[in-house]
Amino acid sequence: MSSKKTHGDATEGSTLEDDLITIAKEIIRKTYGDVASKLFEYLLENEYIAEEKIVNNVEVRPNEARKILQKLSNEAIVTPDKVRDGSEILHVWRLNKPALRTFIINRLKKTREKLEALLKYENEGVIYECKTCKRRFLVDEAYANGFQCPHDNDILVEVNNPTTSSNLRDLIKRIDNIISKIERS
Repeated sequence: MSSKKTHGDATEGSTLEDDLITIAKEIIRKTYGDVASKLFEYLLENEYIAEEKIVNNVEVRPNEARKILQKLSNEAIVTPDKVRDGSEILHVWRLNKPALRTFIINRLKKTREKLEALLKYENEGVIYECKTCKRRFLVDEAYANGFQCPHDNDILVEVNNPTTSSNLRDLIKRIDNIISKIERS
């Protein structure tokens, strides 16, 4: 695996399942944090994770793990189940690999929508930025505030950054390509 070249969105020579897992790991880490990523990794390596044994296996507090697993369950990434272990019944969480594809596509589509809204905002007209807090305002908002930032009273400066629009269009195109690749397979 170390000989593969990465290109930000997929890995050359890897399978689609490998790519989906890599993308899912990154989304989970950025959305739910490192503990969620740790739980996801454990689930990838094992058939299930028992709530009663989380502390021993993953070194995460049970309540924290349960909250994260519930969030992942809401996304259909994991499913709750019960397993009999001798005389006791364990409450377990299983990885739902078939749902990873839908999870990733939904997240990518949400991200695309946000980028499109940001691109529209950038293209609507003149934008003013506060040099202190870096907040951005359309000309109407800047005018209404007397060209002063309402948060720290610094002067708003006109910014015209065609690179931002170009970068946003490139990101949207990359997301479209990833979605298309996933949906085709």
